[in-house]
Amino acid sequence: MSIRSTVHKVGGRILELLLNADGGDYCGRTLACAHGHEYKFVQYRDKALLTVVGPVSVRRAYYFDKECGIGYCPKDRALDIEGTSYSSGVRRMMSKVGAYRPFALGHEDLKELAGIQVSAKGVERVSEGVGARMEAFYAAEGEAALSEKIVPIKPIPRMYICMDGSGVPVVKKETAGRQGKGEDGQAKTREAKLGCIFTQTGLDEGGRPVRDEE
Repeated sequence: MSIRSTVHKVGGRILELLLNADGGDYCGRTLACAHGHEYKFVQYRDKALLTVVGPVSVRRAYYFDKECGIGYCPKDRALDIEGTSYSSGVRRMMSKVGAYRPFALGHEDLKELAGIQVSAKGVERVSEGVGARMEAFYAAEGEAALSEKIVPIKPIPRMYICMDGSGVPVVKKETAGRQGKGEDGQAKTREAKLGCIFTQTGLDEGGRPVRDEE
């Protein structure tokens, strides 16, 4: 058995003891429902959870609202594991490899680098779920930032961004120790970056692009 797997096994056992130190997070016989009903305690349920140090079993109190026909475990919400069998740390790792590599290779990376065994389909589902939530978050942030500062503009079908560098003559002390192309090997210029952003929606009579704005 490798050192890493041994450490993970010990760490997983310690983590499991810590997660279950609350006895299942029992919150009383009933919990209030947003619709005026009550969630009633039903039983304790164990959940298999994959963490960054390996699999653990989490004991949770389960509550059910008969009127709404739904139930939940308050502990799942507190630990951010509602509707998933992966811890938040494992989900971050899965979404990271899923963003950089094909899903079929991502799950191999997790096994090799972190000793975590998940399926390629699991990496795909977690990555796409995280991506969708991130997209919704940034869209909401953008709407909130512009809610009172919107300036009506016409849609821009195409925008160009160009960048280049050019040598600018400088005094000798500015190029001290820098290699140049001259006969003496001493640089006589420093590079300055130039940028240009413009739109182009048409051509002039000679067929050259017409720049609307710069």
